[in-house]
Amino acid sequence: MNTKRFETVLSALCAVSLALSIGAGCSKQKNETTMEIKGPNVEIMTLHPTNYLGYVEVVGNIESPATVEFQAQVSGYLKSVSPKEGFTVKSNELLFEIDPSLYEAARKAAEAQLAIDEAKSAHADADLRRGKELLDQEVISQARYDEYDAAAKECAAAVLSSKAKLHSAELDLSYTEIRAPYQGLLGEIKVRPGNLVNSGSTTLGSMNVTDPMWVSFPLSEQIYIMSTTNGVFKVTTDENGHESFKENDADIADIELVMVDGTTYSHKGSVFFVDREFSAATGTLKVKAKFPNPEGHLRPNQFARVRIPAATYTNVFVIPQAATMQVQSITMAYALGEDNKVSMRPLKVEHTANNEMIISDGLKDGEKIVVKGLLKLRNGMTVTPVTSEESAEVKSGVPQKEASNS
Repeated sequence: MNTKRFETVLSALCAVSLALSIGAGCSKQKNETTMEIKGPNVEIMTLHPTNYLGYVEVVGNIESPATVEFQAQVSGYLKSVSPKEGFTVKSNELLFEIDPSLYEAARKAAEAQLAIDEAKSAHADADLRRGKELLDQEVISQARYDEYDAAAKECAAAVLSSKAKLHSAELDLSYTEIRAPYQGLLGEIKVRPGNLVNSGSTTLGSMNVTDPMWVSFPLSEQIYIMSTTNGVFKVTTDENGHESFKENDADIADIELVMVDGTTYSHKGSVFFVDREFSAATGTLKVKAKFPNPEGHLRPNQFARVRIPAATYTNVFVIPQAATMQVQSITMAYALGEDNKVSMRPLKVEHTANNEMIISDGLKDGEKIVVKGLLKLRNGMTVTPVTSEESAEVKSGVPQKEASNS
């Protein structure tokens, strides 16, 4: 009796277990089917046509418009130096002073000698005038008069020589003061007060013009042709006949400078020099642009990327380069259909810059493409599209509205 009851209970438990297993299997199959229909999450963007100014970037070298190396033009002991080492100095500001004592004495000696020679010349001129009167009266001979004439000319020449020596002494005295030829940045000073400096051999220091600064860069023939077509290197002539390169146009922006940290320099520049010929060795054309530098952020021999307007594209789509893939040299993207199925779409690329692609054909206004999650997709797959905002919410775990309110 007990055995039969145990078998009955065991049979009932097995039946319940089988039912639960079948139910769990159905539920799992249902969930897998739902997940398959739902598909993986992918980030999408909605497309709208726009106009785009295409740029190209080339590496340029920043240089000063003028650099001066200061050397002593007279010898002597250095009396003083500018306290603005490493700072901006103004035009004609005193930078170095050599002890002027010897040169002041030399100037005074030259002035004294000039006074002596002028006095002698005046006396000789008076003798010549009296000699002329005596010659006319036939009191003296022509030979004697010629002696007066020669003496007067010799004294006049001595005056000219003394004036030249005085001018030379004044120049030497002026060379004891070395002043800034223009406003710029004073570099390292090589000598200090009390040092003996020698004419033509002692380097005192250097300075650069820092505002504006020049950026020199090579331009390939292809980029040059593109930029010329859009007027960047167009030469214009003003009413006075002065030629210059066209700096602005209704559709062309000024040249920009991208620093090594990826930031864009706050001031825009303009081309002022294009070399007369392409280099036979490199196949490039040397170009220079000038950039304002009022804050002094640019320094000579820095490197930066020069961003040049290349072409204007109208009614195109601008998409991230990461949203595309190459299939047998054809650029493709995943377009999202109404049923959330993705399909590969060939694209016509006009320009690529700054991790963006300019598409002129293959996309439509209002269409959506996948911009993130391409690697897990295949043609015809059903996906779950999310916007960039929704994707950010998933990553942070905080809805964007709550994040903005906080």
